[in-house]
Amino acid sequence: MKVEKQRKYDTTYLKMAKEWSKLSHCNRKKVGALIVKDKMIISDGYNGTPSGFDNCCEDKNGKTKWHVLHAEAKNVVN
Repeated sequence: MKVEKQRKYDTTYLKMAKEWSKLSHCNRKKVGALIVKDKMIISDGYNGTPSGFDNCCEDKNGKTKWHVLHAEAKNVVN
């Protein structure tokens, strides 16, 4: 029974990460992430540029710019 319940949590967290990925401004790859500890979400976010940078993630050749952050590093704070 424990395994089934954990699978349900994992599936839900993956669905949430997929929703977060939709907020990314990156064209090449959209990624969402959740950091979970003891079944509590402690961080969430999506890949993209840091605050204060233009929201364009790729250069004119389609390469990801050096300053684009991974989803797990770009914590969303309101």
